Amino acid sequence: MPKMMKDDDPEAYIEAFERHALRTGLPQDYWASQLGALVVGKVQAAYRAVPRDEARNYERVKQTILYRLEISPDHYRHLFRDRKGPDERRPWVLLQLLRDLLDK
Repeated sequence: MPKMMKDDDPEAYIEAFERHALRTGLPQDYWASQLGALVVGKVQAAYRAVPRDEARNYERVKQTILYRLEISPDHYRHLFRDRKGPDERRPWVLLQLLRDLLDK
């Protein structure tokens, strides 16, 4: 799995990491530490904020990262409502945007 780039979407990167970990058969006990070695910037700062006694729990690490980056359903509602460009008004683009936001 390539290291995260500073412009990568954190949630998309975490999802790609999970798929990669499943595909390669990485035991879930190692997911948190592997993710921690691959993330950068604000995501890495959020990872370091996880208490040491919880740092091996992947779900806790993931929750902490998303919480600290304020990634939540409300975050996606705001993103959707802020879309005002002409491309987003086209029905097929709007449909794809809705599908993407529903998947999150």
